[in-house]
Amino acid sequence: MVKIFLYSTFIILILTPQISLANSGLTYIQSEIDPRWDGWKESNSSTAYRFAYVHNIEMDDNFLSRNNIDFNVEFAYHHWDDFLSSSKNGGSITPSLRYQIEFDYLSLYVELGIGATYLSSPYYGDRDMGSHWQFEDKLGAGVVLFKHHQLGFSFIHYSNANLAQKNDGLNAVGFSYGFFW
Repeated sequence: MVKIFLYSTFIILILTPQISLANSGLTYIQSEIDPRWDGWKESNSSTAYRFAYVHNIEMDDNFLSRNNIDFNVEFAYHHWDDFLSSSKNGGSITPSLRYQIEFDYLSLYVELGIGATYLSSPYYGDRDMGSHWQFEDKLGAGVVLFKHHQLGFSFIHYSNANLAQKNDGLNAVGFSYGFFW
């Protein structure tokens, strides 16, 4: 399912020449996920990786553009190392809003988004996520250097919003790097 998602996204972007790639880019987030409960002596957090293509939706003069707010859509691939020895993969599509204050060689940003995620398994460590389908709530903040390099902090929450019988959501907290052209 994840491969189909990634291939179809790539084909749509390549075959649609009218899409402008200005202000779009690639981001990488590495974060930690704590277990739901920690019954062991040592810490059992695990590492999550998120690689995304961020596509900026160009807008004419409107409320968002006049107030330095960009509308982006992220197409992401996820890999979570499970502390109980099995890894999970997934894909997501997340629309987001990004407020950016620009200076000469430096910009500060805050972003917020909510989207849909498909996971290879509804189980992660000691959690029963309840479904393969999850909501992805994303909050990020950071700095953009020389208009191309983004360094930031991210908080991402995954949950099925109680649409399934079980809902042991999880939080991934980490750092990000992005390159935008």
